[in-house]
Amino acid sequence: MMLPEFLQYPQMQRAFVIALIAGPIAGLLGTFVTLRRMSFFSDAISHAAMTGVALGFLLRLAHDMASPSMQVTLVIFCVLVALLMAWLFERTTLHTDTVIAFSYTGSVALGVVLISRLRGYRMLEEALFGDILASSPADVWIVAALGAVILGFLFLNMRALTLSVVQENLAKIEGINIRALNYGFVVLISAVVALLLRELGALLISGLIVVPAAAARVSAGNFRQMLILSACFGLVGTASGVTSSYYLDTPTGPTIVLADVVILTFCLVLARARRGKREHLQSPAGQSEAA
Repeated sequence: MMLPEFLQYPQMQRAFVIALIAGPIAGLLGTFVTLRRMSFFSDAISHAAMTGVALGFLLRLAHDMASPSMQVTLVIFCVLVALLMAWLFERTTLHTDTVIAFSYTGSVALGVVLISRLRGYRMLEEALFGDILASSPADVWIVAALGAVILGFLFLNMRALTLSVVQENLAKIEGINIRALNYGFVVLISAVVALLLRELGALLISGLIVVPAAAARVSAGNFRQMLILSACFGLVGTASGVTSSYYLDTPTGPTIVLADVVILTFCLVLARARRGKREHLQSPAGQSEAA
């Protein structure tokens, strides 16, 4: 069978496979991120990752973004930042958004200071904007393993995660360890950010997590539908983004996020149209027309 034109190139094949894996799993994870009102959390971790990149270069732990030592550095740094933020959530009287805000700005400020110590800035462009076309076969396997871990975590903890969102007190009554669940969840988010940073970049990766889930939230009638739609929208957004970037000759990462935004916009317009139609049918004029 003849492959489409854009899939005849190895780098596009790897980018497409990564997109097909990352889109749905990020959408599923984003469902719980948005319901827990942690959308800004993933953004804060992705920007904090820039400090991890700068540390990796300054400490000579890695010479480029593709090296395994840099990925290990990023995972460790992002997990530590995420755990610190989660600890502050429960140990201080500060609101969640306040903790995220000062963690976000503090990590970015530290990153800028560390980056200023580096002689060259071009090496950081990949971390900022990502380059999914530069993915290696090893990157494909890493993303596949990450997808398996996320699916496993969500499958094993689906009831606990759902109860913690809908009714946390009931979850505690049933013996669910909410604290351990929360820490595990933030570690998972930080791992996703760290391992997908090279593909999408710090400025875009949060969109892959949040936007498909937001589109699903305005379209779904119940939680089950939201889970299914978030995965579907994530899949469609990444697949269409990679394909469009080839034919439009645009950067792949930004095109993926723009495709997700188009899906969200369509869902918002459709939801508005449905709401308007429902309000019209419920109005006296609409009821008289129906009669």
